Amino acid sequence: MAIDAILFDLDGTLVQHGHVLLPARLAAWGHPRSQPVVDAAFAVQIQWFYRYTAQLMAAGREDPHLLQRLYERITMELEIDDPAIPLRMGAFFAANPVPPLFDDVVPLLRSLRQTALPLGIITQRDRLGAQHFLVEHNLDHCFSVLIAGDDGHGRKPTPDPFHAALGKMSIAPERAIFIGDRIDDDCGGAKAAGLTPFLIDRNNQHADATAHADFVCLRRLTDLLAHLPDERATVQ
Repeated sequence: MAIDAILFDLDGTLVQHGHVLLPARLAAWGHPRSQPVVDAAFAVQIQWFYRYTAQLMAAGREDPHLLQRLYERITMELEIDDPAIPLRMGAFFAANPVPPLFDDVVPLLRSLRQTALPLGIITQRDRLGAQHFLVEHNLDHCFSVLIAGDDGHGRKPTPDPFHAALGKMSIAPERAIFIGDRIDDDCGGAKAAGLTPFLIDRNNQHADATAHADFVCLRRLTDLLAHLPDERATVQ
């Protein structure tokens, strides 16, 4: 397989999901919850979020209170009966706190420098937030293209953001790969757009879905190096 470009999702693929920062905040607000409990609440409500945003897109509508609705649902999922918590959550995340990178990101990017392959990001996050994350982690120089959720190209899994990224790179879809942490938005969107999809599944959450899948599953991002032609890069 010839590869001329590598595209990445951002949240959950390169940068850890923002809710890893939430247990400390909840404790400070007087409602301590463990990380597994917070993870479980987000796992349930993020599914609602994606279904709801898909409905909005299909209807050509926007919801100016979308994120606040999400924080309210998460608060209920956490069994916190305090109307101030969704508001505090919204203010906290609006300040763009930057969660840590996954530990396999920097080794992969160091290795990919040897390949001279152009790299890009397609994210549902808004452009200012995505750029803030990249700058804070000193990664902004690594990516030649960033397609954000508010750029006007639609959202994954529609093919448009993928085609927008490849158009900026002047690269055909069949010569590009996309790596993300979601089967529906990331792998499904990449396949629909003609790219080769890779799923990063660090915790083996999708073992049942990958046995006969039409995407490549990675346990660590650095496993990608074994799939590159001529294998010019090694883990740094």
